[in-house]
Amino acid sequence: PFSDRFSKPHPAGNLLNLLAVTNGLEGAGWNYQPVSWNPQEGKFHFTYATEQYKKVLEYLHKLVSEGLLDPETFTQTDDEARRKLASGKSFVISTNAQNIVNDYRPDFAKTNPKAKIAKIPLPIGSAGEINPASRLENGLMISSKARESKHFVAMMQFIDWLWYSDEGQEFAKWGVEGVTYTKDASGKRRLTPDVDVVGLNPKGTKHLQKDFGFYNGVFAYGGKLELVQSFFSEEEMEFQKVMNERPVRQLPPPYPLSEDEREQVSLWETALQDHVNQNTLKFALGQRPLSEWDAYVNELKAKHMDEYVDIVNKAYQRYREKHG
Repeated sequence: PFSDRFSKPHPAGNLLNLLAVTNGLEGAGWNYQPVSWNPQEGKFHFTYATEQYKKVLEYLHKLVSEGLLDPETFTQTDDEARRKLASGKSFVISTNAQNIVNDYRPDFAKTNPKAKIAKIPLPIGSAGEINPASRLENGLMISSKARESKHFVAMMQFIDWLWYSDEGQEFAKWGVEGVTYTKDASGKRRLTPDVDVVGLNPKGTKHLQKDFGFYNGVFAYGGKLELVQSFFSEEEMEFQKVMNERPVRQLPPPYPLSEDEREQVSLWETALQDHVNQNTLKFALGQRPLSEWDAYVNELKAKHMDEYVDIVNKAYQRYREKHG
């Protein structure tokens, strides 16, 4: 069966998110998104009271009831999920390019050296064949106190170089030319013989991240497509090729809340999210029948779901009227 990881602290965090976005929602699980945009109606709905989310739960419950999804998926640790895969007790698990190289293949090398594992494209849900991955990248926030430093200008110059220049982005990913990588006349980069990362140079005795601190999640962001893909293995490039042929899903419009609105919705958010999380687990595991869906939605309404969504839609309309 399918026995998944990434369930701490959010039960089935990755699996729920994957199923939600492929069914046209903004997210779920570890990517909890209170509202989702409905382009046909031109307004937001509470994500976890939509028919799409009901489909997600119906699908999960079907997998569990038919023995295709391990019910411990919702509560187990990553290590427990990995052990089940390595021992042959399960055959499907969530992954990314690094998990395959750093976790699963080393696990199999100890238990079943002949085993093969591959990354497959994301499933296609009711939203059709889409690529749910965002092409947006995070930005930077700088404390207002930084202005008081005599090094403020130098700091801003360094930030501009490291995150936004071609040279800085290359440095953050690949490190120092001649030390951690080499570059040929065509511009193609290769790790030096004694350096490895994501399995690109398995015989390397030093690790680009652990030993040198490069290619990390703090500094290595964005850049040109060539640079972004420069660490992709052949199998990852095949995965990316399939996904990039799918149309990118539409981003929801902005709905900036006023300070008073943020304060108001924050009073409702925790109770709503807790109720969603508790009942998601109950519906998926069959502890609560899906015939009680309408009752569940009414319970959300009692926790100010409609008022929450109303504030969001008013904020959206306000933004639209001002910015078009």
